[in-house]
Amino acid sequence: MTQNKKRVLIIADDPAGSDELRELLGENGSHFVIDTAKSSIHALDSIYSDPPDIVLICQSSEGEGWVDLCWRIRADSVFGYLPILLILQPSDGDLAINWEQVPVDDYLRKPITVNELKTRIFLNLTRTARARDINPLTRLPGNYTIIREIQKGIDSSLPFAVGYVDLDHFKAYNDKYGFLRGDEVIRMTARIVTNSIRRLEAADTFVGHVGGDDFIFIVSPDRLDGVCQEIISNFNLVIGDFYDEQDRVQGYIDSVNRKGEKETFPIVPISIAVVTNEYRPIRHIGEVSSIAAELKNRVKAMEGSCYLKDRRGSKGNVT
Repeated sequence: MTQNKKRVLIIADDPAGSDELRELLGENGSHFVIDTAKSSIHALDSIYSDPPDIVLICQSSEGEGWVDLCWRIRADSVFGYLPILLILQPSDGDLAINWEQVPVDDYLRKPITVNELKTRIFLNLTRTARARDINPLTRLPGNYTIIREIQKGIDSSLPFAVGYVDLDHFKAYNDKYGFLRGDEVIRMTARIVTNSIRRLEAADTFVGHVGGDDFIFIVSPDRLDGVCQEIISNFNLVIGDFYDEQDRVQGYIDSVNRKGEKETFPIVPISIAVVTNEYRPIRHIGEVSSIAAELKNRVKAMEGSCYLKDRRGSKGNVT
């Protein structure tokens, strides 16, 4: 059982540095699951594919590539919240570091004791949890941050689009296959949405996890259609892999509906309801929620995976 353990990513260009920290943390039977990376590219790949709870960066004795890596993590629109603990070499006692230019949360200098390292890790995790609401399943920001980001878009008066992502017939899937397999579908959906947004390489983006199988993303309206199409295409490509072969071949499962009655349900489709201020002003977050609720009912009634954008305003239509 690893779901209660904290994921630690150790980044060190010298394998000896990773081995030392791994030994101190005592991975086997400890409170941690440990991953390692030797370069910035490997580190970012690891963060995107299996997000850690905290990042430990062993400062290199050569160059300042570790500073750039810190900034690259911080600049990420999805995982920029991750706490970063910097491990300094013992010879750096007199090293002058401008901490305003190094976006880390804490540091330790070698030699390090077991208790000191574990205490710093848990203190940083606790501080991050207080400052930001993170969904424990997907590591994505939760409702408090979602509200704040939508309000930021409203206050800016700039064009924005909010996509509400939902999985149709997901309760039937959970009833048939169980919550553990359902959680895997949710994690997969989170990766698809975040990767689609990240590929934009745009600063004005956001991804959050409302809860359950509900997600939200924010993009500029000109990027919207491409993002929605990519999410739907990638989701449809892989969702069948989460079904048993017989169900996947026949294209449906036998389960029960919300009334407890037996019913057949198709392979789970994904629906996206999009609220935007492109065609009419939005002055309050309550308007976003109200429009989204209406659109979600309409898009979920449509067949298969699809998205629906509110274009009401000058022409009063929805597409």
